[in-house]
Amino acid sequence: MKYIKIVASFSLFLFFTNCITIKKVPEVYGHSIVEGKKIKKSLGKSNYFIFYNHLYDDDFTAFTEYKFSAEENSYLQNLPVKIKGTDFLMTFHIVESTEQTANFLAPFVNRAINNSLKTDFDENVKTTETTHFFIAVYVESNSEADSLQEGSIHRAIAENYLIDFMNEYQLIGSSKELNFIIGNN
Repeated sequence: MKYIKIVASFSLFLFFTNCITIKKVPEVYGHSIVEGKKIKKSLGKSNYFIFYNHLYDDDFTAFTEYKFSAEENSYLQNLPVKIKGTDFLMTFHIVESTEQTANFLAPFVNRAINNSLKTDFDENVKTTETTHFFIAVYVESNSEADSLQEGSIHRAIAENYLIDFMNEYQLIGSSKELNFIIGNN
C-alpha cells in the first residue's frame, strides 16, 4: 500500500511537472542589470546591463562602432564615453545563452503507447534547448571598477545612458535600415 501511494504521488508529480527546467536564463523585459555569471560564466561576478539582441552580431558591432566612433575591429572593448562630465569605459559583449528543459513524462507515455499499439516511439527523456541572444555591457569609471553595482554613485547615470543607447539600437528594424543610417552619416 505504501509503495502504491509513492508511485501514485510520483506519477502525479510527473504529470503536473511535465517539463522541468535544467538550465535557466534570466528573464529580461526591456533591460536588466545582473551579475555577469548568471548569463555566461566567463563574464564573472561584475554587474552588466543586458538586453536582447534582435539583429545579427555584425549589425550590433557596426552600430556600436558607428555610435562611439570606435575603430573598426575594436572588439567593443574599453570604449570611452563622457556622460555628464564623467569619463566611463564601456565594454560590450555579444552573449549567447541557452535554456534547457527536460520532459520526463514523454518516455512513460511513449512506453505505454508502444506496448498497447505495438509502435516504436522513442522512449528517451526529451530535452529542449532555447537559445537567447543578449548584449551585455560592463561599465567602469575613473573612480569605480564596477559602475553598475548596487550603491554605485554612477549607477543611475550609466543606466540611463545605456537605456537611451538600447532604445536607439532597438528602433533599427533590419540590417538594411542600419546600413542606410550608417551610410548616410
